[in-house]
Amino acid sequence: MARMSEQITMQTTLRIDGARSSFAPDAPRMAERCRVWRPFPEQVAHLLCLEDVPGDVAPRIHSHFGIALLRARAFVMVESSRGLAADRNQILLTPRLHLCAARALGDLGPGLLTLLLGASDLEGLVVPDRPALVTDQECAGQLATLIGQLQRPVGLLGREAIPRSLLERLFARSAPLEHARSCGRSLAPVRRHLHAHLGELIPTSALAEMIGLTESHLIRAFHREFGLPPHAYHLRLRLARAVELLSYGLSVATVANECGFADQGHLSRKFKEVYGLTPGAWRNAVGVGRGGSDERRPVPESRMELRPADTDHPRQVLQKVC
Repeated sequence: MARMSEQITMQTTLRIDGARSSFAPDAPRMAERCRVWRPFPEQVAHLLCLEDVPGDVAPRIHSHFGIALLRARAFVMVESSRGLAADRNQILLTPRLHLCAARALGDLGPGLLTLLLGASDLEGLVVPDRPALVTDQECAGQLATLIGQLQRPVGLLGREAIPRSLLERLFARSAPLEHARSCGRSLAPVRRHLHAHLGELIPTSALAEMIGLTESHLIRAFHREFGLPPHAYHLRLRLARAVELLSYGLSVATVANECGFADQGHLSRKFKEVYGLTPGAWRNAVGVGRGGSDERRPVPESRMELRPADTDHPRQVLQKVC
């Protein structure tokens, strides 16, 4: 009798939870932890919008410049930088191909909102080449208003994707994050090697030999400086490449093969662990020309090459990011 009562209670709870979710049609499904959309046609802008559910954001890499609005307190981590506790309504600027993550602090508030900008959106601007934080509340309010306007596909040809005046203000009022501790030996060659060999399985022993460290020393040093061990970091790079190809409209099976995954299921599991939704859901939301045959769709050239950002240098006017 007690067991039957417990089953009835569980079924009632499930029905109530399902009813609650129906009141928020625009919210991500419970099985997914984020929502992605393309507010403009590809011909207008390469801008993508990404909204995470409340809570932690798993370590991930984007091949586009990221502008993230923190709508709740969080401890943010970006590779090569010291982690810091960021307050609500602060803005994190993340250069392309930088690992980033966030851990919720205190009560859960709304999830992270991120704009991923393509080269055409940044051309001619003085873009930070290091992770940076913007604490200006006026900028945060303007960014929140803009993201609210982009919640639905716009599709107006000739419209500026993001006001350049806002981008200029964000970049001018940003403060670079402090550098992370270094092991005393440059790990840039290892990072470059991982970026250059996305479709290969790279033994840690080969990476350690490259810079004259033991495997255990390399794993600890790389984790401390870049946020993850080399193998896990390399996986994020391959997933970032998968995002590129899915956004281009290639099928999940083709993307899995191009990015060195064992099969479509392997890619799907890892993709959802990191980005919070399946690769098929990402492609359906933002894939360009989806539905066509991959046989007539050439695989785009990789945009995962590093710019000379492994060493400090003055900020420059961006001519071409990717």
